[in-house]
Amino acid sequence: MAGCRMKLELSRVVQGRGRLGVLKELGKTGQHSLEVPGCLLHTHLGAVPHLTRDTLHTLSNLPSVTQVTLSNIAEHQEVLEEFKDGFRRFAGLHNTVLYCSLHDPATPCPTGYNTTKTVSVWGSGGRIELTVAKFMALQKTVQPDWYQSMADGETWQSGTSRKRVRKSVDRTLAHLDECLLVHQNSQLHVRLCCGCKGGEIRRNPLIGKFFFSRPSIKHE
Repeated sequence: MAGCRMKLELSRVVQGRGRLGVLKELGKTGQHSLEVPGCLLHTHLGAVPHLTRDTLHTLSNLPSVTQVTLSNIAEHQEVLEEFKDGFRRFAGLHNTVLYCSLHDPATPCPTGYNTTKTVSVWGSGGRIELTVAKFMALQKTVQPDWYQSMADGETWQSGTSRKRVRKSVDRTLAHLDECLLVHQNSQLHVRLCCGCKGGEIRRNPLIGKFFFSRPSIKHE
């Protein structure tokens, strides 16, 4: 299937800093690309905040990837399941790559509610606890091109202890293993990504576990 494999083409590597490049062959057709570092089109339930759809269509050079979040979508799972055609068509999003992240980066969420078996997201109705089974069922309903695995990312606060960072990494790896198992046994022709956890502890040796300790992950 076209677009099932993304490719990162580097243009520049600066020592001690991020890498510049382009993510290519995005989306189901493989015709989209995204500069990295780059911007996503942020939405709330598929709508860009403070812009009407008509105004949005008058803008040029919009990001090729549209972000939706499970924190907004999870409480509407039954509606989407009844609709059956995925969130892209439900929200009227066309000619874009649909990326589904766990949390809304523009909305702070309470901490202390993640466990070894669940991750919590916060919708308008309050806390929603996601197991791997419920999380993957949501992804099947949303039908994105690209989605973020379950993760415990509550290490962004200053002063986070190394013990908490280790717990974050271990939990995220456990969630990733379970998500990969379901993902590989499913018929979802989408890409899965995993956030690299480690908080503010630079050069954390635990970070390498994300990339080199999982034989089921291909490094290309």
